[in-house]
Amino acid sequence: MISIRTATMLILLLRGLISVAHPPQQSPQEASLHQRITRLPALQRLPWIDLYYRLLNEQSRFKEARSQLEAGLKTAQQARLISWEAFFNRRLGHLAETEGNHPEAIYYYLKALNRYQAIHLYDQQQILCGRISEVYAAQENEPGNRHFVHLFTQLHQHNNLFSTRVASLRNELTKWQREDQLDSLLGNYQKLLTVLQINREWDNYYSVLDGFGTLLSAAGRYQEAEQTLRKSLAFGLQLGDRRRELYAYLHLPIPLLHLKRINEAERYARQALNRIAGDPERKDEHLTEAYHVLTQIAEAKGDYAQALAYERLRSQASTRMLSAEKSRQVAEIETRYQTTQKQARINALDEDNRRQLTQISWQAGGLLALLALLGLTQWQYQVIRRVNGQLMDTNQTVSQNNKLISEQADRLAMLMRELHHRVKNNLAIVSSLLRMQSKRLADPLAVQAVQDGQRRVEAISLIHQQIYQTENLMDVPIKSYIEDLTQGLLTGYGFNPKTFDYWIDVADIQLDVETAVPLGLILNEVLTNAFKYAYTHVAHPFLQVRLQPDPNQPADLLLLEVQDNGPGLGWIDQTGTGPGEQGPSSHRSSGAEITPSFGQRLIRELTGQLGGQMSFHNQAGTCFRLLIPHSIKPVRTLS
Repeated sequence: MISIRTATMLILLLRGLISVAHPPQQSPQEASLHQRITRLPALQRLPWIDLYYRLLNEQSRFKEARSQLEAGLKTAQQARLISWEAFFNRRLGHLAETEGNHPEAIYYYLKALNRYQAIHLYDQQQILCGRISEVYAAQENEPGNRHFVHLFTQLHQHNNLFSTRVASLRNELTKWQREDQLDSLLGNYQKLLTVLQINREWDNYYSVLDGFGTLLSAAGRYQEAEQTLRKSLAFGLQLGDRRRELYAYLHLPIPLLHLKRINEAERYARQALNRIAGDPERKDEHLTEAYHVLTQIAEAKGDYAQALAYERLRSQASTRMLSAEKSRQVAEIETRYQTTQKQARINALDEDNRRQLTQISWQAGGLLALLALLGLTQWQYQVIRRVNGQLMDTNQTVSQNNKLISEQADRLAMLMRELHHRVKNNLAIVSSLLRMQSKRLADPLAVQAVQDGQRRVEAISLIHQQIYQTENLMDVPIKSYIEDLTQGLLTGYGFNPKTFDYWIDVADIQLDVETAVPLGLILNEVLTNAFKYAYTHVAHPFLQVRLQPDPNQPADLLLLEVQDNGPGLGWIDQTGTGPGEQGPSSHRSSGAEITPSFGQRLIRELTGQLGGQMSFHNQAGTCFRLLIPHSIKPVRTLS
């Protein structure tokens, strides 16, 4: 055992000498931080400079750390960002104290204290007074130590009284919020703002002011809400607090939208998107809120296609947020499992070390009598039994944790299926409401528009139904979806499937939701157009729907063809960008203009979204062709 330990120490010593001779290369984390700081504008670098400084400080690379802090301080001074000036001065003081340079540490600490006094941040002043008194004590400077201890005590007493009052008011806020008493909630907010203003706690004051502005919007007091949120935004811009700016940009569009200042609301919403791009923390949560506001703005402007696009982005961000939360829960479970395993290994190693030390002690005692040897053997036997028992307990714990992880994974899959099932059910409710509404309308055009909207909702609902019936909860089995959609429209328009000649040739593949939804809506529009107008004077209706990889194109392109045997379109859009909804009188004379219908605009928008190319041809009826790029995935059915 002694020789093994000696060899281990020699190996560690050799490694230390090698590390001194050859400094470690830049880590991936350091390279990533350095690259990010280089790419960002000056003001956006400040929080990342602090992260880079901490990484360098942990590696005792003080010279490089100082250089980063001085660069950040210079940027904050040029932009007159007082809170950041104080922050970097405080960091420089801590670095000097770490290096043992006490005069320089006091110099930077005093500069930071001065800046915090300028913006009345009492808690930060209290912390700095404590640090300065400790540095003076290390220098054996008793007058300086006593002075800053006195300041620390005064600030501590002030903060305790103030904190008690603020805590009481915050408890009242929680109570009224739980009881949904809006008037009482607004009154307590005003009391809390008054206390913060009297005590000049401006940082907390403007944080509470943002929440008060949001509450005023909820109460319908939009003029006051706008003025309140603008005050919070001005304070954030003054301090360079990008998080405070982000919240103001997210909340300001709501009162502006209700005040009919739509363009101004949209400008702030887009500024919020720009802030979110540079702030990865809670990114999907903020994107969900921003796209929800932009959806309302687009609807107010009457741009429903843009509103639909924003709503899809909001839905994607919300889905990512839910997925991230589930992943975090799984990671926590895995961490607890790994911690249990490591603890079990540590316990086993500790027990093994104790056993080895006991054996060494017995051997060093010299020769023992036969009775002593028999007793030692018996003792070792008991130790082995105990270790085996511990190993059996550890194995049982590992098996239970594996079972728990498997159950959690199954539960997550079940929740995803339940989510798609509920979305499908909600869309079915919307479809039923549209059907009921259409029965109450007298205008035939209005009835037709509502029924068309109903069928579009049913087309999207069918996609979610297909998803939760497969093992892969992110992709759609397109073959069964197109078969169900075609048969549903055929029956819905009163045709008999036994007498109607239709042929469906669809590859047995899966498409992701981003491709399946627009493709399903395009197919719904084309089939609806055919069932409504193509077979009015046709004795033997025929329909062909085909979706296959195009043999004349690269492997990642799909070709959708829909062919009927009707009279054909009265006109063909020669640009290849999309058709109109043909009707009984869809002909036009030379020079006449036809206003694109909603269905035509929808097909064009969705084709552009897919990055595809489309065309209409008259050949023994109407032939619609759509070529879209997409990678092909084989179908996996749910067992």
